Amino acid sequence: MEQGHEGHNHESHSHEESAHAGHDHAEHASNSTPFSCEPTATIGVSYHDDAPLQTVYLLIDGIEYDLTATSDSDASTEKTIYTSDIGLDDTHGIIWQVNGDKATLLNKTLDSNVAIEKEEVLFNCQKS
Repeated sequence: MEQGHEGHNHESHSHEESAHAGHDHAEHASNSTPFSCEPTATIGVSYHDDAPLQTVYLLIDGIEYDLTATSDSDASTEKTIYTSDIGLDDTHGIIWQVNGDKATLLNKTLDSNVAIEKEEVLFNCQKS
C-alpha cells in the first residue's frame, strides 16, 4: 500500500512549495526555506554556510538578493544579521535579521551608520 500513499499529500496547498521543488517557483526553490511575512509576502531563504563568508539568498517577488553575514551577528543570542547594499529600491540596501524561526527584513540606509534598531522594518517573518 506504500505506493499509493506517496502521491497523497497531507499538507495544505500553501505549503506544497517545499514538497514540490520547481513547481511554479524559481530554480533555487528546491533548497530554500519559505518564510511567511507580514505585511503579506513569502520570502524564500537559502543559507550557504560553507562559503568563506556566510551568505543567504532571499527570493522576494521573483528577485534573488544575495546577503552576507555581518560581524554584528551574535552567537550568544542566536541572532544572525545579513546585509546587502542592493535593496528593494535604488536608495536602500536590505538587512535580514534572523533569530531562530523568526526573521525581520529591514531597509539598510546606505552611506551612513544608522543603528539597526532605527532602520525601517519592511517585513516581520516566521518560518513556515
